[in-house]
Amino acid sequence: MNIITVSREFGSGGRELGKSLAEHLGIAYYDKEILHTIAEELKMDEGYISRKMNSGYSRSVPVSFGKTFAGLNQVEDTVKILVEQQKILKELAAKGEDFVIIGRNADVILQEYEPFKIFVYAEMESKIRRCQKLGKDMNELTDKEMKKQILRVDKGRKKNREIITSAVWGDKENYQLCINTSDVQIKTIVPATAEYIKGWRGN
Repeated sequence: MNIITVSREFGSGGRELGKSLAEHLGIAYYDKEILHTIAEELKMDEGYISRKMNSGYSRSVPVSFGKTFAGLNQVEDTVKILVEQQKILKELAAKGEDFVIIGRNADVILQEYEPFKIFVYAEMESKIRRCQKLGKDMNELTDKEMKKQILRVDKGRKKNREIITSAVWGDKENYQLCINTSDVQIKTIVPATAEYIKGWRGN
């Protein structure tokens, strides 16, 4: 079984890379499907869950997540979401299929399956331009507002990761491949990325 995890900075094009990579390799792709399943299981709004995941945990969230959460009676929604997410990811991996998954700290949660870990990043100017192409809401933001939004989302992702591991989000030592997508057309680097992964796997 080959699992490829794609962690990414907001606006770096990591989602596009992951989806295109899955299509190129002919394997399953998981992203917002995870969010939808979490929402169904917890009876929560998808938008609310997305905002919680992008804002990070508060100081009152116990740092012992992943070790003692089963005994907690009252926990913040962020921890509830992370617990459900962990359960769903492990259930997916247990099926034994090859797949690409975006974010969700899957590189840590599925460590026992030895996933190939990718981190996608880019220079701020490039991320701002890419975000401005995403849609009307993003396009209406000034560059200063867009930069603030990008930094806020990435800070939230880093904080959520700190709940479950000491492996720093974005640290090159925690990934097999780090890709700088600054001013790069994502589709042009997919074939080379796929070949690199195959070479790393030895097949």
